[in-house]
Amino acid sequence: MPSHFPDGLPPVVSATVAQIHRRLPTRGEISARVGSRVEPDDVIGQALVSPPAVFLDAATALGVEPRDVPRRVRRKIGERVTPQQPVAKRGSRKLVAPVTGSISAIDGETGFVVITPDPTPITMTAAVRGYVADVDPGRSALIETPAAVIQGAFGIGGEQFGVLRLLVTDRRDPITPDLIDARSAYAIIIGGAGITAEALRKAQQEQVRGVIVGSIDQAEVKAFLGDFMPADWYAYGHTDLLRAVTPTVLVTEGFGSRSMAEPLFELLTRYDRQEAFLDGTTTIWPEPRRPRLVVPLPRLQGGQVARAPAELEVGAIVRCVDERHLGAIGRVTALAPLGRLPSGVRTATATVQISETQQIMLPQTALERIG
Repeated sequence: MPSHFPDGLPPVVSATVAQIHRRLPTRGEISARVGSRVEPDDVIGQALVSPPAVFLDAATALGVEPRDVPRRVRRKIGERVTPQQPVAKRGSRKLVAPVTGSISAIDGETGFVVITPDPTPITMTAAVRGYVADVDPGRSALIETPAAVIQGAFGIGGEQFGVLRLLVTDRRDPITPDLIDARSAYAIIIGGAGITAEALRKAQQEQVRGVIVGSIDQAEVKAFLGDFMPADWYAYGHTDLLRAVTPTVLVTEGFGSRSMAEPLFELLTRYDRQEAFLDGTTTIWPEPRRPRLVVPLPRLQGGQVARAPAELEVGAIVRCVDERHLGAIGRVTALAPLGRLPSGVRTATATVQISETQQIMLPQTALERIG
């Protein structure tokens, strides 16, 4: 089992060595050096990113046949253009360039003019306090930091850095719009049971960087994304570099209306007003990734190795992840390498006490240890 977070570790770890990969979207320059200490705002890489080509429908814009477009274009292939500069004209109709770049194609078959925008310089910050453990020249840097870590069930958005701000006092309380104000600007706000689309819009308005809640209703997600360009929401986080147009969201329990698990809420409460690194990236293929929150701890030691996850054992506190008991917290009272489930299936099982009067038997794979 992998020992580096987030793979193979419980949903909450009070102290481990978190690894954060900072990657450029294209080959560039990595200025970080192995062994050096970095702060969240330190620039550790830079590159030139080429935006996608811009296709202009000149035939439609000018009201001509595609074959007439080449003679209407005032620019030659390779010639530079700037925004609002005329590219083609016919009478009172004209086609202007929307970006700065170069004419790369004039197609008489389709009637399109293609502009290749100028490369855009971008910088990459460390985004977290720690030590540089490894560098892939021109592509990425690996930062390690002793930290408390929470791993979520689902996330939306990418990487953010901000100060944690607890908005509720009970893990069953949702985030409502009235709880979000100017004091939440650039912060990662924490709720309990969930958040509405209206509250997400308020968070965006107040420039909130991140939201951590126990659950979220799918209808609320759709209501919010319908208003604020879902393509931008989902695309951010796979580049590590662009500023998000919406707050990154980390959901600890899943969809629906569920309170945040008590151990997770207690840890977040403990680190209220602390700086943290939030990554909402959630993927299944090609490399599974779950969203996570990393709260750097004060003592930083270079060269540490993350602890291997503890095996499931009697007495361990676990969270159920099966559909029927999703989110329930309990204590393991018995383990069987080849037990029999109520359905008759034989597999590795665990008996879990989830209340004073209720014990359940589940496959060991349906449990997450709260470490």
